[in-house]
Amino acid sequence: MHAQPPFPRVTLRRLFPALVLAACALAATVTIRIADPPAAGESVITPAELREHLAFLASDELGGRYTLSPSFNIAARYLASRLEAYGYKPAGDGGTYFQHFDLISSKPRPEDCAVTLIINGETSELKFGDFVVSSAHDGSAAGDIVFAGYGISAPAQKHDDYAGLNVKGKVVLLASGVPKGMDDAKLGPEEEGERAARAHGAVAVITLLSPRFSNALRSGQGRGFATRPRVTLARDAEGTLLAVALGAEAANKLLALAGTDAEKLASATKDGGALEPKALPAHADIKIAVEATRAPTQNVVAVLPGTDPKLKDEYVAFSAHYDHLQTNAQGKIYPGADDDGSGTTSVLAIARALAIHPPRRSVFVIFHAGEELGLLGSHYNTDYAPAVPLDRLVADLNIDMIGRSRPPGDNDEKDKNLTDANSVYLVGADRISRELNTISEATNQRFEKLNFNYLYNDPRNPERIYYRSDHWNYAKHGVPIIFYFDGTHVDYHQPTDTIDKIDFNKMSRIARLVYETGWQLLNMDHRPAIDQPATAP
Repeated sequence: MHAQPPFPRVTLRRLFPALVLAACALAATVTIRIADPPAAGESVITPAELREHLAFLASDELGGRYTLSPSFNIAARYLASRLEAYGYKPAGDGGTYFQHFDLISSKPRPEDCAVTLIINGETSELKFGDFVVSSAHDGSAAGDIVFAGYGISAPAQKHDDYAGLNVKGKVVLLASGVPKGMDDAKLGPEEEGERAARAHGAVAVITLLSPRFSNALRSGQGRGFATRPRVTLARDAEGTLLAVALGAEAANKLLALAGTDAEKLASATKDGGALEPKALPAHADIKIAVEATRAPTQNVVAVLPGTDPKLKDEYVAFSAHYDHLQTNAQGKIYPGADDDGSGTTSVLAIARALAIHPPRRSVFVIFHAGEELGLLGSHYNTDYAPAVPLDRLVADLNIDMIGRSRPPGDNDEKDKNLTDANSVYLVGADRISRELNTISEATNQRFEKLNFNYLYNDPRNPERIYYRSDHWNYAKHGVPIIFYFDGTHVDYHQPTDTIDKIDFNKMSRIARLVYETGWQLLNMDHRPAIDQPATAP
């Protein structure tokens, strides 16, 4: 699962509440008939089957499955070969199982990066650490600074931060978040962030670091993160503006001109408070130098055609990310057995089970690349080149970390939110379709009888799990989703996330539940009803 970013990606949608419905919403007033899946299918989702796949994917030979590593391609070929053996049809480029796309890995050269601010005639030369680089390319830009609020231009939602604001040839200062009452799931990519600023003629973008990361930079602890390579979609980097993110000290000098400071602004934007865009008596001169390389990667995509002539053009997606983390400087491998070897192997087993007795609707299987780098594979599939039409996706059932259990007597603080052997976190089932949530609950009560924990489904939860795995990129397009998750633990994003700690009995029960839930969606006469999404509070 993707860690929370310290500062906003100005080329991606901001991950703030959209489609917000109350957690554990009341079940939709629909009579749900839960069908028995074929026993032959369920019989192959076993601890032994899951262990066999995971033993390979989490092995030292695959080196952690970092998206830009040669071993990642070995994992891709393994997944494709399994899907082909199960009878799935390729859904990728040129009749293959691979959906190819390019990434750009860029690393700033701190000694060649500079930001100069002139505020009320006083010049401040900022050093790297007072700011970090958000761009994936070299360049320089200069202009007067304009505070553009949230930087959203969405006339259809009766909000336009750029209305009456001249930013042509200017440097735009942006706050994170969305205004109260806005449904950001309906925001087009051209209506916010860097793209909106570019469309209105800006020459550069300044955003703000999170308070936590800003403090880490000030103490020197965050410099390693700020200087390590950042990876973005090549498509996102094309023609983008220069962008930097300021730490609190530098930001406050600018924000004072707008009548606020970093702490007050963070508090206001958390609740979608009103902001007043305005030109500031300030000027910025920005120079960015990076080392950038372009590299290919791929999602693994396949389809099992449905059997019903009227329903086979609709799909239920089963997804997981098969990437993890890069070997560190000391040569330590991050196996990613739980994150997300557990989800990847579960989707493989589910795919095999469904192929034994093909359902009425078509099955779409996608193993995403680049999740740990910022949900990049799902971003590519949903925003640039969908392998199947998004409007034909009935739902996405996404699995990311379902292999760990908190044993009795475990008092480790980092395991406090790890679920026990009979529990799983569910996120998002009621956010877009309350009928989907009803189906999910009823299926579980009929079959696995797991304890569903909705802690992270609360839009107010600070961990913001709804936005931190690949399902989000489908949800933002209005596709109903369910996310299955066991909780973070002491081994999350550590070399100790190893196969010997996996609870295969629990993992097989959750995988069977996803299969059973998917079976309902694949065979019911109608699609789950889409509720009118509530707007952000």
